[in-house]
Amino acid sequence: MVEGEWEGVEDMKKKIIFEQLVENAIDFLSKAIDELKDHPKFSMINFHASLEIFIKARLMAEHWTLVVAKRQEPDWEKFLAGDFQSVSLDDAAFRLDKVVKSGLSKNEVEIFREVARHRNKMVHFFHEVHTEENNIKLRQEIARTQLIAWYFLHKLLTEKWKETFEPWSEKIIEIDCSLRKLHEFLKIIFENHKNKIEEYKKQGFIFANCPSCGFKSHKHQNVKKTIYDSECMVCGLNGESLQIECSGCDATVFFMDEGFSICLECGKKYEPEDLAEVLIDSGGAHIAAMDGDDTSYSANCSECDGYQTVVRTENDEHICASCFGIFDSLQVCQWCNEYNTGDMEYSYTFGCNFCEGSSGSHDDD
Repeated sequence: MVEGEWEGVEDMKKKIIFEQLVENAIDFLSKAIDELKDHPKFSMINFHASLEIFIKARLMAEHWTLVVAKRQEPDWEKFLAGDFQSVSLDDAAFRLDKVVKSGLSKNEVEIFREVARHRNKMVHFFHEVHTEENNIKLRQEIARTQLIAWYFLHKLLTEKWKETFEPWSEKIIEIDCSLRKLHEFLKIIFENHKNKIEEYKKQGFIFANCPSCGFKSHKHQNVKKTIYDSECMVCGLNGESLQIECSGCDATVFFMDEGFSICLECGKKYEPEDLAEVLIDSGGAHIAAMDGDDTSYSANCSECDGYQTVVRTENDEHICASCFGIFDSLQVCQWCNEYNTGDMEYSYTFGCNFCEGSSGSHDDD
């Protein structure tokens, strides 16, 4: 929420509640980090509480009623008193997508659900471990889950939802540094996988530092400008990855699940529009244009609402440089004449993701 958008007495109350939510989420997260070594059960319970509150805070920043469960009628006085049932993770994800228009990705939803499953197990079925070996395994599993979940949550807080949580940027940086220390619980897993990693290297695979656990254990195919599946052999973080050569220093830049990244050598930042320029087959586009094929130029993505983020690559694929969607063909909007990845059969009347079609034009009249 941008400073100055809360106005009036009620808005001031909403602002206070929102700020308290965020502070509460940070407190739970700090507690989760502190308790992992000696009290892993409570670490996971606190981590889940923090994750849940951050998501609700994002909904709260949009409108307070989004935090109330759908089976209840929103009541402002009950909301102030805390006398209401809050939204579930699945319903929160739905509202973030359909109402806030800032939804969670498939990978984000899956790992957040995994955190919830761990939390439920700890609350309802957990039995204290009685051996040090089992205690080590428990801490490893919890550290693995929390590191992956934090990887995705951190990206939300600092990128997609950056404007909302900007006042807490310094605290988020501190939390990030503290959570990175959890990788000490995974050292033994990395040591046990060293021989396997060397075998994969001989087979032609390359390994980069995992953005989740920090070990040089993230397995990649040795290809450029092509989307492929990657996975960390230590923490299990996986997704659709892509590599390019940095235009600033020729180092390899890795992307995962989206077109945002940074070159670890020179610090050059990449956003989807930058990646699209790198991916597009300019030579092929020129030849195709001479033959009357306009689809070699940029198009819009109906999956993520990316504007001009879909390009045809040297491998003759239509790739979205924002969400990494791969499409066999493009269609032109019958109203605005923009190329899109979606079904344009009724686009003259209803438009595409970037226009309202003839019906919208008539509404304006």
